[in-house]
Amino acid sequence: MTVSIRSVLHNTQFKRADPVVEVEGKDLDTPVRWVFTNEREDVSSFLSGGEMLIIEGNALLAADWYGTLGQYVASLAQAGVAALVVELVEGVVRMPDELVSAARLHGLTLIGLKSRVPFVNICQSVNTAIVHEQMHLQLEVDTMSTSLREGLSHTGSIEAVAETVAALFGESVAIFDGDGLLAARAGRAFNTGNEPSMVIALEGRSRPVGALEITQRTMTFDESMRQAVAKIVAPVAALYIDGGARMGMMRHLSMGPADGVHVNTYEAQEAHAMLEALGFAGSCIYMPFALRFRSVVEGVDHVSAMIERFEAQSGSDVACMLEGDLMMGWCSAADSTGGAADFGHRCMDALALLEGDGIYAVHGRVALDTVTLIDEFAVLRSIAAREPAYGQVVSTMSVLVDRFVASADMDTAMRMLIVQTIGFEVASSPMLLDTLCACFDNLDSKTGACEQLGIRRQTLYNRLDKVTQMVGVDYNDKKNWSMLLFAAKLAKSWQERHSE
Repeated sequence: MTVSIRSVLHNTQFKRADPVVEVEGKDLDTPVRWVFTNEREDVSSFLSGGEMLIIEGNALLAADWYGTLGQYVASLAQAGVAALVVELVEGVVRMPDELVSAARLHGLTLIGLKSRVPFVNICQSVNTAIVHEQMHLQLEVDTMSTSLREGLSHTGSIEAVAETVAALFGESVAIFDGDGLLAARAGRAFNTGNEPSMVIALEGRSRPVGALEITQRTMTFDESMRQAVAKIVAPVAALYIDGGARMGMMRHLSMGPADGVHVNTYEAQEAHAMLEALGFAGSCIYMPFALRFRSVVEGVDHVSAMIERFEAQSGSDVACMLEGDLMMGWCSAADSTGGAADFGHRCMDALALLEGDGIYAVHGRVALDTVTLIDEFAVLRSIAAREPAYGQVVSTMSVLVDRFVASADMDTAMRMLIVQTIGFEVASSPMLLDTLCACFDNLDSKTGACEQLGIRRQTLYNRLDKVTQMVGVDYNDKKNWSMLLFAAKLAKSWQERHSE
């Protein structure tokens, strides 16, 4: 069992200090990687996450500190500190209100010590327990690895691989290939939705092989155990379910541009060639998506139903690739005659089937060319990697402001915003950009925009329809259209600043 904040509270030496949890933070079962004491204001710069930091209360009033207690807590939370422990014995005998408020705001566990116990005694006792537990876990991993390798050395099929894993752990096992199709199952039936399970990504030769899902009825797999299982099972499973070059090309496309923002000419040409090889002509219209599964066993049938519904439409197709609990892919149509907005609505109707089914679905905007498609994948992966909101379907446009604010470089932030909203083609058209800016200036009032631009209403609608055809966002889609207008206004100011 991993040493957690909760187990530290029951440590003999720690209990002698009469600990009181002032703020519970996110979870008392959060693992503690190490316990130490350091009363520097900038201690967060020396941390790597998971530490329990112990300080004397008087240190909070140090005369040489430059920031506030709120900034101090924010820096600890940013560094991933498991908990802040403050001795409240002499001088500062109660937790400062500012410290408590900041801890609640940032979800940092805050513990007060009401009795004096030498910090060295606490650190020695808890850290000894941590080291002991790490050695015990490593022994378990080593023993499991030896048994698993031995068992898999005698397998001759993917079914035998699943049976070996199920027998070793006494759990239910399901293995899926890179297309998300069930390849093998062993053990008793999964009780979907009512029991914990974990999903492990299987990879080989730098491309996805599929996923291994295993229940956790009798044991909990920590990260080291998961990594060991993946490392041992993946190369054996790849012998039977490796999707080959097709999976390699899918992975390459779904990784997005190398700079994480916008493809260069070489990347665009390479991506176009791969799409051709996969059977998707360059004239296709696309909507990329990413799906995070709470359980692949539980969710894969819902995805199959979504794909069947979409592909039932003439000329429509879906390509997807499973990497553990993440599925990346795109919906496409060979004919974009109906327009980007119509295609987007059809894709959204299909994805709406996944709401409430233990799947976190993220979709990009409609892409009318290879460049836009690949650009969208970069942001899709980053959003899908966040804490999943299972049962929801969200768009990349909905988190653009957060990504924009989080960027440390303004030029990079602006390039990202332009790519993900109006695109460089619209940004390079003074007429279209001015039209969008006029709509922004007039709170999207068409009458006001026409007066500002000195044009007729039909001319305005013609321009807006052209934007919709280029970027796939309809002006009737109020939420995303507002984001697009905001981006256009920023892009205009950015261009003017760089032209000075």
